[in-house]
Amino acid sequence: MKKALSAALLSALVAPGCGHYYLKHKRTALVFFVLAILSLGMLLADVHEVAQRIAIDIQNGTIPMDTNAIMNEVTAQTHSSMINSKGSMYGFILCWLVAVLDSFRLGFKQDKQDAKAAK
Repeated sequence: MKKALSAALLSALVAPGCGHYYLKHKRTALVFFVLAILSLGMLLADVHEVAQRIAIDIQNGTIPMDTNAIMNEVTAQTHSSMINSKGSMYGFILCWLVAVLDSFRLGFKQDKQDAKAAK
């Protein structure tokens, strides 16, 4: 398998930066991995905040101990909090896509260099 395809698949299926690491671009791999982890962490922090609010409302009796009522509240809270967390979600997706495309580009460049060296 060509390096370009291998690197792109690693970045797409494992984690952002894995393809760069495979191509021996360790600093770039670290940058993509850290950016992805930070944006994912911010997204998970928003989810945790919503879960905490709902748990407190259940404990205070504001939300009854009914599955439908809890599900309705989860849906309402999730929709309102997604407006705030769209930036971190889009950042995570963008980081992943850029990592895949860039690892493919670098792998393609290395494949060309390898082909020239073989001739």
